[in-house]
Amino acid sequence: MDKSDKTHQIISALTKEARHSMDHEHFEDAVIKLQRCLRLENQPESTATILNDLGYCFLRLGWFEEAVKVYTELLRANPFDNDSRFYLASAYASLKWTGDAIQELSTILSTDPNDVLAYHDLALCYRDLGWMKESLEMMKKANAKAMVYGNPKEREVITSSLAHLEHEIENGGEDGSQDSFLFLILLLTILKKIWNRIKHF
Repeated sequence: MDKSDKTHQIISALTKEARHSMDHEHFEDAVIKLQRCLRLENQPESTATILNDLGYCFLRLGWFEEAVKVYTELLRANPFDNDSRFYLASAYASLKWTGDAIQELSTILSTDPNDVLAYHDLALCYRDLGWMKESLEMMKKANAKAMVYGNPKEREVITSSLAHLEHEIENGGEDGSQDSFLFLILLLTILKKIWNRIKHF
């Protein structure tokens, strides 16, 4: 067995172990394995897959600035990667860099006007800025799109978010906390990752 074959086997084993750790929410362990893969991998396509998983682990660990670095790197290589752009927006929103998050989500919707999760997170960003009217309008749009293009879990989450937002407005403004905002951003990030893995099986 030559050196390149042996390296490929090591990368394959480490990737499998990292995915297993991710499935069991052992994200720090997954990060260690994925970073080892990056040191060994020299194929751009494979590197991008590893980076995507690494960025997701950073998001789940709350290491948002590290996630920003990873997804920015991925988008430099492929500016049309809307999944990476969505995760980047999630990291920005979690850091309260709301203007940057809005910019990324708007870019997604300019190329994919049926991305229901992007509409949802854009509505959350408007809410975070106190733009309740704009937030409600965007969440209604997310809900309408989800009825046509969303999967059942997306429809459930967006319907719930819309009801909560309407309740806030009826009661005179924002009654949610920063924790609820971050929870919803994280929940949609997880849904995006799960849905992408299902699509690639």
